[in-house]
Amino acid sequence: MLRDKILIFFLAFTGFVFSQEKKTDTIFVYEEVVVYDTVFVEKPFTKIDKAVFTSETNKKDKLELVQNGKKFQVAIDTLILVTDKKRMDKEKKQTWFFGGKLHLGIARNSLFKEMNAPNTTGIGLGIWTRKALFNSGFSVGIGIDAFYWMGSFSFNASQNDGILNGYYFTNNNAPKLFQAIDNKNFQLQLPVQLYYRINKFTPSIGAFASTSTYKAQFIGSSGKLPLIFDETQRFKAEALQIGYLVELQHAISSHISVALHFNSGKSNHLFFSKSDDKNQFFKTKNTFTENKFLLQLIYSL
Repeated sequence: MLRDKILIFFLAFTGFVFSQEKKTDTIFVYEEVVVYDTVFVEKPFTKIDKAVFTSETNKKDKLELVQNGKKFQVAIDTLILVTDKKRMDKEKKQTWFFGGKLHLGIARNSLFKEMNAPNTTGIGLGIWTRKALFNSGFSVGIGIDAFYWMGSFSFNASQNDGILNGYYFTNNNAPKLFQAIDNKNFQLQLPVQLYYRINKFTPSIGAFASTSTYKAQFIGSSGKLPLIFDETQRFKAEALQIGYLVELQHAISSHISVALHFNSGKSNHLFFSKSDDKNQFFKTKNTFTENKFLLQLIYSL
């Protein structure tokens, strides 16, 4: 009897002890990560058929837009106007144009034609500036051109009869006998032009003034007594021309153009001055014309 009680007590105690044993549990923690992103969907631009500004008393001003038959109203104070400053600055700067020219051409001078001289060929360089007028295709420009006309002709009065043959008197009454003149010359030209741009073509008309410098020879006195024509003297001959011009430019690119150019000038005098003594000079009344045909390569900045 006692043994049974002891056995029951032992079993009860053992069950109580094992029932208090700690057990380790596994806990799983899940983290939910949510990523937010913004996707912009850009719709193709649709032409606005009509835009009307509306203003009513005690109401906000609105802009009414008509697009594909549908009307939309937008409050004026919600509009944000964006300007392209770079583009506006560029357009503003383009009212003035600057550049250079390369010339290649032929000149026909009526004075030298009377001496049976051939036409001269020449090359030249120039700079120019142009100003657009009234936001239109019209513009006005000025420039300066320098030419060198490469003539090989030299007229000799001792062998030929010409329009310049004869005696001349300088400002101090020293007599000079014409001997020779060359048709090669250096020329400076100042053109003023009015342009009109038509797509890639730019025709222009204008006027110019130019001065040409030739080399001439006269026979005069060396100053030794008795005074005789015993010395060949070098003179510089200058001619001032006033004339008109026409030109047609064609743009190859935004910076390069080619042009055909024609001008015609008239001179009424030749002014001669002694090369080594500027105090000896005289002027002749020789009216002549000069026509030039040029091919130009034009560069615009």
